[in-house]
Amino acid sequence: MSPWPFLRRIPANKPDDGGYVPAAAPDAADAADAAAAAAEREAEERRRDRADIERALAGDQQGFEDLMNRYRQRAYGVALGLAGNHDDAMDAVQKAFIRIHRTLDRFQTERPFFPWLYRIVRNAALNQRRDEKRHRGDLPLEWVKQPDGRPDPLSEQEAQDLLERLWAGIGGLPPDLREVFLLYHFQGLKYREIAAACGIPLGTVMSRLHAARRRLHAAAGLEDAS
Repeated sequence: MSPWPFLRRIPANKPDDGGYVPAAAPDAADAADAAAAAAEREAEERRRDRADIERALAGDQQGFEDLMNRYRQRAYGVALGLAGNHDDAMDAVQKAFIRIHRTLDRFQTERPFFPWLYRIVRNAALNQRRDEKRHRGDLPLEWVKQPDGRPDPLSEQEAQDLLERLWAGIGGLPPDLREVFLLYHFQGLKYREIAAACGIPLGTVMSRLHAARRRLHAAAGLEDAS
């Protein structure tokens, strides 16, 4: 049985209701308010993370569980995109959370927590994939959206075929392009957050995302919107 009971609440093939849902872009008049609200949310998240980390380091196991509960779905999404299937993703997340528990005292609390967690989950998922010698996996089609965001007027079978082509295209992307694409579209990270998490320049994030989109348009047989 898993030593982390909250891991059992991760679904087998799709994010929970608290998963990332892309928000509509604010109009120009609301941009400043939206930016201020986003900054406040980020600051509040850091305060909560810091408080839970301090509780955990003081010996309160609930502090660690509260911290991991807040990030479990995002960690699972990262692991699934890299490991390729639910079972390996779950194993990777559990290994990553154990490592985080053991090394939490090394985390610098003035920094955002997710990039640090991401690097640990990423390494665990890549190691899991390598150890199991898996090259492709069963990925959840429910997560795939049409790239341009338009309502899909196709028949059910045609829509399913499109989803399969898109997800096959995602699975076939080079690892560096797939990683940036998944972080942006499925984890909701901003360019600068992806750059920090992956340790690459901002311009590299943008070029990799652009290259991933072009390849997916070609793989799905869609018009290139770039």
